[in-house]
Amino acid sequence: MIFTACIIALTAGSTSTSTAEDQAFLALLAETKVGRMAGMPMMDLKSLPAGIKLPPEAMMFMGGASRILNIRLWSPSIAPADATATIAAPAGLKQGAKLDLELFRPTGSEGSEKIKDFDPDSNPEFTIKIYWGSSETVREGQPKVISWAGMPEDQKAVMRQKVRESQAASSYFYKPNWTTAFWPTKKQAGNIAEDASLIGRYSLTTNYTGNVDIEAPSNVNFLAPYSITSPDLERRMDLKKFIALTWPTIPNLLGQNASAMGMEGKSTIILWSSSEVFTEGLMGEMGFLQMAEVRDFVAKTIFMPGEATKVTIPAGIFQNADFAMGNLVGYGPGAALDKAQPLPRIQTKTTMMLMLGGKKMR
Repeated sequence: MIFTACIIALTAGSTSTSTAEDQAFLALLAETKVGRMAGMPMMDLKSLPAGIKLPPEAMMFMGGASRILNIRLWSPSIAPADATATIAAPAGLKQGAKLDLELFRPTGSEGSEKIKDFDPDSNPEFTIKIYWGSSETVREGQPKVISWAGMPEDQKAVMRQKVRESQAASSYFYKPNWTTAFWPTKKQAGNIAEDASLIGRYSLTTNYTGNVDIEAPSNVNFLAPYSITSPDLERRMDLKKFIALTWPTIPNLLGQNASAMGMEGKSTIILWSSSEVFTEGLMGEMGFLQMAEVRDFVAKTIFMPGEATKVTIPAGIFQNADFAMGNLVGYGPGAALDKAQPLPRIQTKTTMMLMLGGKKMR
């Protein structure tokens, strides 16, 4: 979809570093996730009658927090047929003594064939309006308006390339001729209990790309979920007015980012970021960031500090939107090694997706 592709292009950030050609990477990515829809009461999913299951789309906005652990092992070759990768996990994770990673091996042009080119030339009115900063009213000089029709051809080419790179990075197709080992799998669903802990030692054993141990220290654990205390999310929001979101302090956060997106018809996207300075690269969810990056963004007022408990979306920027949705992201501490094969890291974050409303959601 054109609009999704545009957002991907705007949010694409580069965190690549120069490394040896044979360097493999291991990532343990821990997220606490919650969703709410303004005007919809929270539902205790445990109170549902036995055998009743809601579709994922509904469960996403019921307000219950879920814990997610994704493990990715990227190696710069196609692993042999007998390749195996397992992780010995701490008992507190409550996933058993061994996590068996499944391997994905791209073949030929697999992956690149699935990446659709981003080209809204068929929609000459395609426009992006960008707002930024926490305030009750739109600040002077905003919005920044980007018109596809008026964009130079070299900038269009850059945006198309960013979309392709982002789509590839978000799939198992990491790079051509790289193998991705992953967990959870069909055999091990990876449902993380509310009282599970991330803390402890993780030992990776493979027969094709090296072995490594990494420790999640006592401060690197699943983060607390976001819980909006104001406004009352069981009531519909008036998108003509400013939206002042408040939440309790979340321990151990290094930095936070808020963003929102709305659609007006088929040609206009509205984007807002809590960043106090304009930057095209941070208009949405940034994935997992390393601790140094988060601290740098906080220092530059691109991110809110970890102890922040409120943010305000300016009045009226989504009043004509067919739908509008927001995101809160808090980045927590992690762990990493400077030298190893593969090179490991553990990262944590807590997120909330919030459906704000819109003309087609009444």
